[in-house]
Amino acid sequence: MRKAGITVAVLFAATGALAGGRDLSIAIGKALFERAWVPAPSSTLANDGLGPLFNARACSACHQGLDRAARIPDGQGGFTHQGTVVKLSDADGRHDPSYGGQLQTASIPGFEPEGRITMTDAGAGVGDLSFGPMADETRAGLRAAPALRGLGLLAAVPEEAVLANADPDDRNGDGISGRPNWIASPDGSHRLGRFGLKASGVSLAAQTELAFAMDLGMSTLGQPALAGDCLNETCRAAPHGGTLTEPEIRHDLVAMLADYLANVPPPESMTTLEGEKLFAAAGCASCHVPSLPSSHGEVRAFSDLLLHDLGDSLDGGATEPGVAPTEWRTAPLWGMSRAIAAKSGLLHDGRAAGVAEAIALHGGEASAARARYDAMKDTDRAALVRYVEGL
Repeated sequence: MRKAGITVAVLFAATGALAGGRDLSIAIGKALFERAWVPAPSSTLANDGLGPLFNARACSACHQGLDRAARIPDGQGGFTHQGTVVKLSDADGRHDPSYGGQLQTASIPGFEPEGRITMTDAGAGVGDLSFGPMADETRAGLRAAPALRGLGLLAAVPEEAVLANADPDDRNGDGISGRPNWIASPDGSHRLGRFGLKASGVSLAAQTELAFAMDLGMSTLGQPALAGDCLNETCRAAPHGGTLTEPEIRHDLVAMLADYLANVPPPESMTTLEGEKLFAAAGCASCHVPSLPSSHGEVRAFSDLLLHDLGDSLDGGATEPGVAPTEWRTAPLWGMSRAIAAKSGLLHDGRAAGVAEAIALHGGEASAARARYDAMKDTDRAALVRYVEGL
């Protein structure tokens, strides 16, 4: 097996970053985020290892401008949504035995994609499956690639600040039972998850490694499978840009990419005192907590970073171990104005065209807040929607 390589220029830059400080590390991380990867073996050793099955060739292909991509109607009742993928699992979060945790819709030469997806408001359609039918228990769920602004501030929120809002047994009787997602580590310890739709990411580095594995089919120390999410033996026997002990993406490169993401500032927002009062009166702020403390000061993400059950209307199909298909980490609302302007769609799959439509789909623990919103005067509902749209 050939050894994973890296160009002299990148090696020099990486060494300089370690010696010269954070600015260079962030610059290299940005370059890695925008890099288009290629299959192995390649003469461009720093760029190879893609696939053999994948969903994108670059991080920036899904997270365009670090924001969520626009949802574009196709004129036939469906739509395209750059970066949207189909997750696969049973109701308990176990991956499909043939297709893994995500349907791979692209491949390197000589291989066939796992399948094709169609996207409609009713959900995901899956066809042209390469390895036969999925397991009977497998559930499919659309996931829109998220915006990537302000993640460093979310990482800086102390664990105790997140846990202070947790009430898994609803001891105060308000109908809201937000709970933390504790993620097991190889050493047997547990860490608080805070990133991702299911709060299963414990750090930006871990999220970065998961994206390399699931979206690009590239290995890292934390995700060492050389074929990424592909479980087929043909995939596993394909040429790879690394080994199990020397992955395709070195750990220092993962760290620099995470460093870049950690330093992307949060989106700016324009809010009003009237809207803030209505937001609190409806009970939205019980989960979408406006502010959390951090070592960098106030983090106005409008999330408690906890899991909440939002009812059957927001059943996401596929899920992750220990998290119900209807449970979601409270989505941060900062950047809502950018999403509205881009017409990217809201919620985990982009199905809601606007804030009012998203609120209407909230059930479960959010039922009381939705009922209070519905009971408001028309002018107050409109003011509340404008407030959220300005975040």
